[in-house]
Amino acid sequence: MTAPPAVGAVSFDIDDTLIDYSASVPHSLRELFGPEADPGLWQALIDALYPRYLAGGLTHEAYLRTRLAAMLTALGRPVPGAAGLDELERRRRTAAESRLRLYPDVPGCLAALREAGLPLALLSNADGPRQRRRLDVVGLTGLFDAIVISGESGVAKPDPAAFGLVRARLGVDHVVHVGDDPAADARGALGAGFLPVLVDRAGRTRAVPPGVLRVGDLRAVPALLEHVGRGV
Repeated sequence: MTAPPAVGAVSFDIDDTLIDYSASVPHSLRELFGPEADPGLWQALIDALYPRYLAGGLTHEAYLRTRLAAMLTALGRPVPGAAGLDELERRRRTAAESRLRLYPDVPGCLAALREAGLPLALLSNADGPRQRRRLDVVGLTGLFDAIVISGESGVAKPDPAAFGLVRARLGVDHVVHVGDDPAADARGALGAGFLPVLVDRAGRTRAVPPGVLRVGDLRAVPALLEHVGRGV
């Protein structure tokens, strides 16, 4: 592809955009809780607690412990102390990381963008050391010009300041952001002056806001950016 003049760089979300993180969750829960594990309940706990962590109401350590304690309580099991919860989380994380995989559309997309000479960045809402370990596991470390992780930077999507860090570290103005979350990624990028591309592999998002582009596969991104560059 030829680098589109209207696009100076591309940033990507990580979990469920590049790494199929959600597929690893049921396995890790079964390893920890057995056949009674309920991925739906686990996701409900994440939805309830993660915004508190992002807003600074919980430390990352407290978020992990509170989530596990709530799951154990819901299953009618005893809740251990802090050290016991930390050990359970270590086991859950190890089981999840053993199943982490890149989506098959990732390597071709990144290679095409690199061939076009576009700087690449990562922008993720996550704990820094854990997210960097995941990048190591799937072989993404070293492929990006900038990595911004909320646990390290102190700001999280959809805050425009998080996107601003990407722009500053890359030193370019016109950035495309690709992610799977309609709120944190698409609307966040739009509010920060980025061009948002929502990756919707399962076709779950019925409508996107004006100004947000949507793809079902990352292999469509390089061609899409060519159209953007030509003003098509």
